[in-house]
Amino acid sequence: MKKLYTHRSIYLVFAVCWACYFCTYLGRLNFTACIAEMNTAEHISKLELGRISSAFFVCYGFGQLFSGFLADRLCAKRLVGLGLLGSAMLNWGMALCRTPDMMVLLWALNGLFQSMAWAPLVRTVANLVPGPQCARICLNLATTTPVGTLAAYGICVICISLGSWRGAFWTGGLFLAVAGVLWLAAITALEQLAYRDGIEDAEDVLEQGPVRSTLPKKMHAQQLMLMLAPVCLAACIHGLLKDGIMTWVPSFLQEEFGLPTAFSVSLTMLLPLVNLSGVYAGNAVNVRRFRNEASTACLFFGVCGAGLLLWLFWGKESLGITFAVLLFSTTCLTSVSTMLLSLLPLRFRSQGQTATVTGILNAVTYAGSALSSTGFGALSTRWGWNAVFLAWCLAAALGAVACLFGRRCGHKSGEEESVAACAGGDPTDVSEENG
Repeated sequence: MKKLYTHRSIYLVFAVCWACYFCTYLGRLNFTACIAEMNTAEHISKLELGRISSAFFVCYGFGQLFSGFLADRLCAKRLVGLGLLGSAMLNWGMALCRTPDMMVLLWALNGLFQSMAWAPLVRTVANLVPGPQCARICLNLATTTPVGTLAAYGICVICISLGSWRGAFWTGGLFLAVAGVLWLAAITALEQLAYRDGIEDAEDVLEQGPVRSTLPKKMHAQQLMLMLAPVCLAACIHGLLKDGIMTWVPSFLQEEFGLPTAFSVSLTMLLPLVNLSGVYAGNAVNVRRFRNEASTACLFFGVCGAGLLLWLFWGKESLGITFAVLLFSTTCLTSVSTMLLSLLPLRFRSQGQTATVTGILNAVTYAGSALSSTGFGALSTRWGWNAVFLAWCLAAALGAVACLFGRRCGHKSGEEESVAACAGGDPTDVSEENG
C-alpha cells in the first residue's frame, strides 16, 4: 500500500488526527468533570452518577472489541466519522435530559459511538504513514489525553460559573460535529493524495528480507489473547486507577478540605498540565533504558504505587502534599497509558492486527474504568478515603506484576526496533525510508 512521505502531508495527517481525537474528550470527560456539580445542583446521588459513568465505560469497552476488529477489515475512516457525529448527537441529548435513568441510556450509547474513534484512527494512520512516522504520530497523539482533559474541565468550570453544567454537553456536541465533518473530508483528500503521489512502505519491503519480527506473521485469536493476557490485566488496572482518580478527585477535595465545587474542579485542571510530561518521560525511559513498553509500564506502575503509599503515612492532612501526590501518580499513569495503548499495539503492525490489539487493550482499560466508577464511590461511602487510597496502592502493585509477565509483547528485532527507538522524533522525518 502506498504511503504519504512529504513533511507537509504527514503533518496534515497528524494535525487532523490530533484535532479530531482531542474533540472526543470534550464529549466524554464533560460528564466526569460535571459529576460534583450534578450531585449538588440536581441532587443526583453518587450511586446514580456512578451508574451513569459505569454505563459509558462498559459500552465503550465493549465497543472497542468490535471497532478494533472491524477497523482491520472494513473502512476505518468511516467508523471514526460515524463515531464522532453520533457522539455529538448524544451529547446534545444529555444537555436536554432530566432524569438519571435516561442519562444512563444516552451515556451508554455515547460510549458505543466513542469507541469507534481510537482503534480505527490508529489503523487509518498505519494505512497512510510509513512505520517510523506512524510510531511518532501515535506517541504524539497521546498528548490529546492531558490537553483534552484540561479543555473538558475548563469548559465545565466556565459553564458551572455561568450557572449551568448543561452547557458543557452543548459545547462538547458542537466540537464533535465539526470534528466529524473535518475528519471525513480531510482523510478522504489525504487518501487520494497517497494513492496518486505516495511511495511504497519500506517496512513492506524489509519484511520480505532476512530481517523479521520476533512475533509470528499472523496469529490466531487464541494465540493473540494468550500473549496479551498479562498486558490486558495491566491495562485493566490502568483504567481502574486513572479514571478512579480523575472521577473522584473533585469529590475528595470537596469533602476532605471543604473546597467549593468549582474550585475543586479548577484544581483538578492542573493535573493534565503536569500529566503531559508523562507522555515524553515514559517514551524517554523506554528508548534509553528498556525498549520494551511492558517493562517501562511496570516501572511507572511501581513508582505510582510508591507515591500513593507514602501519602497514606505522611501528608494526608495537607492539601499541598495531597495534591502533589495526585499530580505525581496521574503523571505516572499517563506514561503507562502511552506505553500500553499508544505504542505497544504498533508491535503488531506487520501482522495486520494493530487495530485489533488497540481495541482489545482499550476494551479492558475501560472495563477497569467501569469498575472504578461504582467501586471507589461505594468504597469511599462505606470505608472512607483512606480505604480508597490503599486500594489504589494495591492496584498499582498488581499492575506492575502483570507488566512483568507481559514483557514478551514488547520484544522486537531489526527494523521494528528502529521504529520503537525513534518514536519520540519529528513525525515527518522520512530519512529512514528515503536514504
